[in-house]
Amino acid sequence: MLQDYLINKPILETDRLIIRTLNESDVADLKEWLGRDEIYTYWGRKANRNEKNPELMFGPDPRPWVKRKPSPDFDWGIVLKESNKVVGMIAIFDIQNARMGDIGYRVNPEYWNMGITTEALKEVIRFIFENTEIERLNGRVDVRNIGSNKVMEKCGLIKEGTVRQGKMVSVYCDYNIYGMLRDDYMGLLK
Repeated sequence: MLQDYLINKPILETDRLIIRTLNESDVADLKEWLGRDEIYTYWGRKANRNEKNPELMFGPDPRPWVKRKPSPDFDWGIVLKESNKVVGMIAIFDIQNARMGDIGYRVNPEYWNMGITTEALKEVIRFIFENTEIERLNGRVDVRNIGSNKVMEKCGLIKEGTVRQGKMVSVYCDYNIYGMLRDDYMGLLK
């Protein structure tokens, strides 16, 4: 089933949100927030060139000889229905053997503490476990990132432990490991 989504990524919808693939028309919204330092406080690195200049995310590959295969990853924008404004990004990435993937998300700080990330993640989890063969989702969250730890727990992920002074991207810190199995998700439905 995951193979069906290699090229045509689905559009998901909740009461307040549309979760869809980003495109060039989203650059203005992304420029408002994607490069802001506070988003990267617990991200494990600073904003990169594409995040500071989101128009670069949609240009052609400068290496025309590179043949890219469709990515199994799910990279979506989080769009507010009422304004059609992109206020976040959410992804299931580093999918291994169509069986396990990692969770990542970022939201414009102007929209923090409004339940947007929780609403988006719950819908993404639903989609993954009801429409793909992925059996496990993983989350890693810096212990100091109180909001993101709460999001993981509200969405039903289980805290499996804390890595002390482990490497998260390019920073060493204490971080919590969260996990959810398909069976955990099915248990939440009962």
